[in-house]
Amino acid sequence: MFLEVKNLSKTYTDKKFFGENKFNALDGVDFSMKDGESLSVIGGSGSGKTTFGRIISKLLDFDGGSVKYYGKDIKSYNITEFSGIVQMIFQNPYASLNPKLKIRSSLLEAFGAGAPSNAEDIIEKTLESAGLEKKILDNFPHQFSGGQRQRIAVARALIKKPKLIVADEPFASLDVYSQNNITEIFKSVRKNTGVSIILITHDIAAAIKFADRMIIMNEGKIIKDDSSENVFKEKENAYITDLLAAMEI
Repeated sequence: MFLEVKNLSKTYTDKKFFGENKFNALDGVDFSMKDGESLSVIGGSGSGKTTFGRIISKLLDFDGGSVKYYGKDIKSYNITEFSGIVQMIFQNPYASLNPKLKIRSSLLEAFGAGAPSNAEDIIEKTLESAGLEKKILDNFPHQFSGGQRQRIAVARALIKKPKLIVADEPFASLDVYSQNNITEIFKSVRKNTGVSIILITHDIAAAIKFADRMIIMNEGKIIKDDSSENVFKEKENAYITDLLAAMEI
């Protein structure tokens, strides 16, 4: 199995003058994923989906349970090793791009120490896969729209040829046209490279459109792990039916 998560837990502590408040962001999460699979993780605010994404991307530590890639504990990977396995795309692409660097420099940075001699060729091909032209390389991040910056973020993630891309709310603040554009790019990238993709979103319509498999989270637990088709037909779980109703599916 490519990714195995067992009994994963994470608690946040909010220290107050009069004491501490503890919040279980993840509570006994079990999950597995095969190579080349794509899926959507959805849920409302505070459901634990972003915490889950950051933990499996090795950006956040956890309190209990285990996360393994190819049978190896996530904590055993060093930063360089892990960057070739998982790349995360964040909600705000502008924040992940250095505003003082031209796009060429930002993409070269993604190679880490010792970019290969054919780095420029790799960058151009990667830009093409993200629906971008090489003429953008001499521009700065502020010169692009939100949708274009998100495509640049996709290209930057692909530079390392990861096995998994975790995209956390990549459609936030994008118009419908740009959302559809990014969705199609994800589908194309997966088809052409075989990379696994996890889409984390509160938008169930986008989730259904993106992946055949869907995970629904609530209060730090996975309450449904099924095909998008079956989730769409869900009638028994009140939380899921409320999500569907609220998003007019």
